[in-house]
Amino acid sequence: MKRKSIAIIGGGAAGICAALEAKYADNSVDVTLFERLPKVAKKILATGNGRCNFTNENLSPVHFHGDTLFLRKILTSSYADTENYFRSLGLLSYHEDGRIYPRSQQATALRDVLVDKLTEYKVTIKTETPVQSLTKSKDGFKVNGTYFDAVIIAGGGKASPVQGSDGSCYKLLENIGHTTTHLYPALCGLTSKDKNLNTLKGVRAEGKASLYANYKLLGEESGEIQFTDKGISGIPVMNLSHLCRNHKNLTLVLDLCEDISETELQEHIKSIKATSPSKETESALGGIINSKLGFAIINKINIKPHTKISELSNREIALLCDTLKAFEINITGTKGFESAQVTCGGIKTDEIHPQTMMSKIVDGLFICGEVIDIHGDCGGYNLHLAWTTGRIAGNSAAEYLNK
Repeated sequence: MKRKSIAIIGGGAAGICAALEAKYADNSVDVTLFERLPKVAKKILATGNGRCNFTNENLSPVHFHGDTLFLRKILTSSYADTENYFRSLGLLSYHEDGRIYPRSQQATALRDVLVDKLTEYKVTIKTETPVQSLTKSKDGFKVNGTYFDAVIIAGGGKASPVQGSDGSCYKLLENIGHTTTHLYPALCGLTSKDKNLNTLKGVRAEGKASLYANYKLLGEESGEIQFTDKGISGIPVMNLSHLCRNHKNLTLVLDLCEDISETELQEHIKSIKATSPSKETESALGGIINSKLGFAIINKINIKPHTKISELSNREIALLCDTLKAFEINITGTKGFESAQVTCGGIKTDEIHPQTMMSKIVDGLFICGEVIDIHGDCGGYNLHLAWTTGRIAGNSAAEYLNK
C-alpha cells in the first residue's frame, strides 16, 4: 500500500513544527520539507539578537493584531503551550521581563533541538529548493511536479527576505484561489527627514512614543526609544510601525520624561535657575536626559547654544518643558520589508479554519505562520503564532490523510 505524503513549503518555525507534529500524529506519513535557503531555521537564529525570545508569559490577545475571533481560537488551542512543548524537546527556558528565552540564551540551542527531531523522525529536507509551482489535482497536489496527498504552506511573509521570507507563498496561494490582503512591513523602524535627528544616531532614551496621523492618535507605546540613521526605532516604535499603513501626515510624539509631570519639570528648571544662574541650559538638561537629546531640544525651540539658564524667560522654560514632554518628529514612512521583522497583512483569515488551519477553499491544503493575516508585537509573540499554527496544521494534515 502506498504511503501517504505531505509537502511542507517553508523551513522556518511554522514549517518545522508542522513537520514534527505530522510525524507525531502518524509516523508512517512521508513528510517532505521544502526550503529555498541552504539551511532551515535561519530566521530563528536572528530572533532576539541571537537569544531567541520564543514566546511570552503574557499571551493576551491585546499583543496580537488581526481577526480577534481567529486569534482567540489559536491562543486557546491545546497546542499553544509553547514553553512546555520545547521542554518536551529537551530545551529549558529562562524568563526576563515576560519574555521567554532558551536557558542557554542561544537561538542555536532552540534550532538544534528542532533539527535533531527532524532527523530523528526522518523528515526529508530539500534545501535550496524554492517551490515554483503548486497545483491541485483530483487526488492530491503537485509541488514542483511531484505528487503529494496534502500540502502545508508555511513559507512566511515578505519581511526580512535575507532570512528566507520572499513573499512567494502569497502567489502560490492566490493561484489556487486564496486572497491576500494589503501587505505592509511591521516591527520595523520609522524614517524621518527631521534635521533634529542628525546628531542623535545611537542615542537611546526611555519614554513614551505616540503616533499620530493628521493629529489623530493611532497608538502609543512605552519603553526604550532608539535614534538611528535618518530615523527612529526601539520596541515601542516597532510596535507602532504597522499603524502607518494607509496613513499620511504622520507625526511621532515622544514623551522623554514620562515619569515626571510638566509642572515638576518647570519647578526643577526654575530651581536650577535660582541656585545656579550661570549654568548653561544644555548642561542643566544633562541632569534630566541624554546630553545629545538636550542639544536637539534647545535647537528645536531656537535657544542659542551656551545660553545661561538665568537668561531664560518663564515662557522659554515652559516651552522647554513642553518639548521634553512632547518632542515631535515628522515621519515619512517605515524602513521597509528589508528591515521589518514581520509582515502586516496576508492570506485572509476567513478563508482558513482556525481549529485545523485547513483552507476553506481547497481540501487538503493547510496554511500556517506569517503568511496569514495576523501578527504580534515584539516579545516572542510572532514566533508563538508560528509554533502554534504550525503544530495545528501538522497534526490536522496527518488526521486529514487518515480519514
